[in-house]
Amino acid sequence: MTPRAAAFSKTAIVLHWLVALGIVGMLCFGLFVGAMESGPDKTAMIQVHKSFGVLVGTLALLRLVWRVREGFPAPVPGLPAWEARAAHRMHLALLVMTIAIPLTGMLKSVSYARPVHVFGVLVVPKLLEEKSVVFNEIVSWLHATLAYALLVALALHIGAALKHHLVDRDATLRRMVRPFAPPTA
Repeated sequence: MTPRAAAFSKTAIVLHWLVALGIVGMLCFGLFVGAMESGPDKTAMIQVHKSFGVLVGTLALLRLVWRVREGFPAPVPGLPAWEARAAHRMHLALLVMTIAIPLTGMLKSVSYARPVHVFGVLVVPKLLEEKSVVFNEIVSWLHATLAYALLVALALHIGAALKHHLVDRDATLRRMVRPFAPPTA
């Protein structure tokens, strides 16, 4: 990684919010689809979920590459060392999960002996002749477990951002919207 920057770049901010919106949408949609009765409607919704999942995963991978290239900004001045370490670890965990969840979703299709399409365009061909039950159970469990872990991590991340903004009144949240926020007086 490169040395720490003073602030997030506009590209980093745009990627953060695009991935954040995509992940929240995919988590909600995934919970909705998971609760549906089996049948053709659910199958169609799973295809939509997979298509958007690949797109969000691609954005998350681009975000990871950008983060590695750009580095993480230095912590907000005055932040206790333990809090800066915890924030850094949380950001790493969020980056990893936003890539691992789409990958495990794609592996679910592979393990089910199905190709992966993104809105009808083949991106991963059928790789197995028949469903691998054990492989499918493992990646299905990973996909679901990571999704629930991401929900918890997002709640902590959002809670911490709000705590910094509303209680600590520091620049933690403002620097993630600063280039797009109106100037302060």
